[in-house]
Amino acid sequence: MSVLPAPLQPVRPAFLTRVTPVARLVAGMAWLVASIVTLDPIVPVRLILAAVVALVLWSGLPLRRIPGRLAPLGLAIVSLTAFSILLSSSNGDRSVAAVVTLGPARITGPAIAAGLAVGLRVGVIALSTLLVFGPSDPTRMADSLVQQWHFPDRFAYGTLAALRVAPFMAGDWGTIGAARRLRGLQPRSPAARLRETGGRLLAMLVATIRRAERLALAMDARGFDSGIRRTHFRELRTTWRDWLTIVVALAVAAAALALPR
Repeated sequence: MSVLPAPLQPVRPAFLTRVTPVARLVAGMAWLVASIVTLDPIVPVRLILAAVVALVLWSGLPLRRIPGRLAPLGLAIVSLTAFSILLSSSNGDRSVAAVVTLGPARITGPAIAAGLAVGLRVGVIALSTLLVFGPSDPTRMADSLVQQWHFPDRFAYGTLAALRVAPFMAGDWGTIGAARRLRGLQPRSPAARLRETGGRLLAMLVATIRRAERLALAMDARGFDSGIRRTHFRELRTTWRDWLTIVVALAVAAAALALPR
């Protein structure tokens, strides 16, 4: 059984499911750039609201599963925000009034604004990534990169193969542990568990290298490194939906930057 989360696939046809992956990638990159180039925390808030609207109306994704999928990242956002607030250099500036004072610790308004800006940017990254990769499977993403952006077949489909193989690593971990228990190598102390983890990691490294070698040979046998132009079973073309998605994403990013607070 794999411990990795199942892919978050659309449950209904929607607008973004008909948009090619590279068009969504351009849109997501535009939002990421807009959230990074500004220090104003209001810009990420506007982009997050736009991403939520897009998820609800046009993604076709199972909305009930989205909070659970983003929960670990939410914990990271809270942690990054808290550390950014506590470690901000403005807290030591006595010329700035403190908003909260806890003994010797001071928290100022600029520190809170800087911490919120960091957390909101990570939120933009999370939602933009979900909008880019959620509405289509990795195979369609690889097809789109090869056909529309002319990425090398070996790189694009090699990355796709690596993503497909990644869930097997969880099974390898369990199999190696079961094999060691059958041999009476069950650790009983924390130090023994630490040594046992190192041995299992080494065995996994060997298994991963062997699988990568077999995968490379299989790709060479199918002509991925022949240099000959390949045909495609699923042809992807840029349509009006792609251009509309890009234009709307750029307009939203520009509006988030240009509109007054």
